[in-house]
Order: sequence, then C-alpha cells, then structure tokens
Amino acid sequence: MQLALAAQMRELDRRTIEEIGIPGMVLMENAGRGTVDLMEGFLGPVKGKTVCIFAGPGNNGGDGLVIARTVHGLGAFPFVFFILDPEQLQRDAALNFAILKRLHLPFQILDYSEKMLTLIDTVLTLNRIHPMHSLVDALFGTGLTREVSGPFLDVINCINILHERHRLPVVSVDIPSGLDSDTGAIHGAAVQADLTVTYGLPKPGHAHHGGPCVGRLERVDIGIPPKVVAQMKLEGALLDHDLGSLLRHRATAAHKGANGHLLILAGSLGKTGAALLCGQGALRSGTGLVTFAVPGDLNPIFETAIAESMSLPLPASRGRFSVEDHGLIESAVQGKDGMVVGPGIGTEETTAQLILRLYTQNSCAQVIDADALNILAAHPEMLGQPAGPRILTPHPGEMARLLGCTIGEVQTDRLAAARRLNEIIGTAGPPVVTVLKGAGTVIAAGSGEWAINTSGNPGMGTGGMGDVLAGIIGGLLVQGYDPWQAACLGVYLHGLAADRLAAEHPYGYAASEVAQLLPKIIGTFIPPSTKERPC
Repeated sequence: MQLALAAQMRELDRRTIEEIGIPGMVLMENAGRGTVDLMEGFLGPVKGKTVCIFAGPGNNGGDGLVIARTVHGLGAFPFVFFILDPEQLQRDAALNFAILKRLHLPFQILDYSEKMLTLIDTVLTLNRIHPMHSLVDALFGTGLTREVSGPFLDVINCINILHERHRLPVVSVDIPSGLDSDTGAIHGAAVQADLTVTYGLPKPGHAHHGGPCVGRLERVDIGIPPKVVAQMKLEGALLDHDLGSLLRHRATAAHKGANGHLLILAGSLGKTGAALLCGQGALRSGTGLVTFAVPGDLNPIFETAIAESMSLPLPASRGRFSVEDHGLIESAVQGKDGMVVGPGIGTEETTAQLILRLYTQNSCAQVIDADALNILAAHPEMLGQPAGPRILTPHPGEMARLLGCTIGEVQTDRLAAARRLNEIIGTAGPPVVTVLKGAGTVIAAGSGEWAINTSGNPGMGTGGMGDVLAGIIGGLLVQGYDPWQAACLGVYLHGLAADRLAAEHPYGYAASEVAQLLPKIIGTFIPPSTKERPC
C-alpha cells in the first residue's frame, strides 16, 4: 500500500478539488461518514449512546462535525467540544458548523482554562446519562509540526485520562492529535487511540513510532481518483500482507544450484552463534546453498553445527578474520550469488582491512551488517566507494555512528536518516538499499523508493534477531530478488514469523525459532505443489 507524506496528501486533495472538480465538501462528507462506518464496525452501533467529538480549528475539526451529524442521524447523542471559537472556522468546516447549529446539536467552547477543569466531569456526566460509545479526536490533522500547548495540550491530556482511567474508547480522525504525520514524533503529547481512521492513504507517522498511539489503523477512500494518485508518483509504501505477491513459485525442475549460493563471512571467537543464526535465516528462506567462510581454528564448530551448510576454513584467520586471507576469500566469491558480511566478526584492525577491501573492491552483491557497519563508520571516507550492490542493515546505534550523530537524532526522523545514509554512499553508482531496523523498520533505496514495515513486535528485542534478518535478506538476494525486493521481503517475513510466535507468547521466543518458522510463513503465500501423481 502506498504512503503519503503530509505535503503529498495536501497536494492530492488540491488536485482532486481544483483540477478534477470534486468539491472539498464531498471529500469531507466521505471522510466523516466512512469514519462512522468503521467506528460502528469496531465498537458496535452508536444508536442510543453518547459520542463526544473534540473539534479543532481546521479541516480535521470539520471532519468531526460530519461525524457528529452522521451519528445523530443514526440515533446517537453527539456532543461537540470546540477548542477555539467555532465562528472562526473557514470554508467546508464553517459550512458544517452552520449545519450543526441548524440541527441544534449541543456543543461547548473550551476557550479558557477554567472550563478545562470541568471537562472530565462533563464527559463522565454525559456517560451516565447515555453510555459512552466513543470519544472522537478531531483536533489536529496531518499538518501538525509544532509542540502542542495551551488548551490543546490540556484537551489531549483529558482525553488520555478518560481513556486510561475510565476506559472510554477513543477514535482518532486521520492521525492521533500530537503525532507528527511524517516522522511519528510526539509533539509534547499525543492522543492514545484505540482506532485511527486515516483518509486517502496511510501516513508514515502511523507506522514509525505511532503504534501505541494509533491502535488499530483503518483507511477510508474519500474519493481521490486513482488517476490523481498515479500522477503523483509516490515513492513511499507500507509493507503489509500484499507484499507476499512478490514471492515466486519455483519451477518443477528447480535444484539447489538454481536457488542461489550465499557466502557468509561472520563469527569470531565467542561469537560463532551470530554466524550460525545468519546461516539458519538464509537456509530457511529457501537458499539453495550456504557456505561459511570462517577463521580456520573455528571451523570444527561450523562443520558440525548446520549439516546443510558448507564451510571454508581460512588458514591465516585465527579466532577472527584476517586481511591475509583476502585472496582466498576473493577466490571463494567466484560462483557465489551474494554475500553476508559482518555478524559477530569484531572490529580488530586486520578484520577491518579485510572488510574495507571487500566493500570497495568486490562487485558481488553484499548484505553489510553488524560489525561490518561499525568498521565502515570508523572509516567514513570509504562509505561512498561500494564496488557493487549493497544492502546495509543498521540498528539505530549503528546508524548514529554511520551518520556521525546521536541515536536521538536518528529516531526523531528515521526516514530522513535512512535517506541520508544513501546520499552519503551515493546514488549514481551500484544499487544501495538501507534497512534501518527497529519498530517500524524503514527501508530506503538510493533510487528514491522507501517503505515502512508493519510486521514485528517487542518480543523481537533479543540477541540474534538481526543476524537472522541478515541471513534472510542475503538468502532472498541470491535467489534472484533484486536488492530492494530482498530487503522488503526479508524485513516483512522476519517480522511476520515473530508475530506468529508472539501470538502464543508475547516474548521469550528466540531468534532461532523465528528462523525455523520461516518456511511455514512463506507457505502462507505460496501454496504447496498440487502436482498430480503419474498414472
């Protein structure tokens, strides 16, 4: 599903209204009525119940007024709280306020602090008269970029108190108020919604850090023509179940050689587990052949750990990788379809020299992970010299080192951070994809495409998850998926496998269990063969 930044969504609205000729009032009506449909689907019928709408000064408030009128028509008891004088509303929102007055629907203006003190009591009184169906947050839309303050901050805090202490359901219009539409940053405070109904297209803020605020996310088609969306050439996407359509059926005559051969440079003394988990991720994603290039003295571990893999002992590497084995590794790369470089390798000087040579001199497609990223961060002058396709998979700490900034700065605008790394590496050379891991993993390509993942859960916060992910992405890469497809599929399938485990127990499952579940996850998208038996 496509994603739209706030400015892009405004432009979609403008083109629909001005160029296509669909009035803004129609879009607002579709938004409000669609929201009520989803409210009833999620929380049950509104008839006979109270619906409190908190209306802001812009179009978001206008959407709230359509909701008030719609639930009134369905037999509910709407009550509108305005944060500013509604006589100052403009255009479509003003027209809807005029309708509200002619219908004599009740409202109150919360224009000074004394009224805020009684807001919670007022809502609870309404709840006693007619049971509360929901609180509707229609304060801010997608254009909020400043800190919330004054009466708006007070109302957001009151909504959250009513939600948390009194268990009143909350529905947010388009995006929870206080949440940045583009970055997911919270501007001082944000509404904690049970249901968020977004209009037209989802926004990045819904997926970045917004999960706890957004609750369940639903979308309403407000009437923006597909032609208008196509003309915008939006680069952003939300990784969801539709991504599974990229997974390919294999030919009946497919064999291990046709399913890709991955070379993994990973592990060191005390960290062989990182390499083995990477190998499990690759094999369980369907890779035909996996070979570990390993320090010679650690080879016995790899010979016995994964029976389905092969190993290449490096004689000059003892306990850690050494640049003296560069020639042997270069020979081993011949005939391989891709590499994973970095999990558990350490950052010793002789290891760093080897990794930098491979990054800048070897044209084979590489997934760069973990310590390989830290090595590149220590040599930023090398970042812009990739010799072939590269997929970099940093977590926020590694990304901060690569960009020379703080983790806080990375997390404040994760999409910008991922794009910035691509710019540093350069967009004119071989394909480069950045995978910024974390809640709402961001994938960004040097070509301009970007995506935010929807799968995954907090139970993934345990050792080895990143190693498995690197193996999955590497495995998909050698199976013939391009770097963008391999990164997007790998991230989504990895998170989806963890979600299946979390459905049984929210945390305490291991990275190896995620890898083991991958074939079943892939099988949900590619049904087993139904080939008939011969006569």
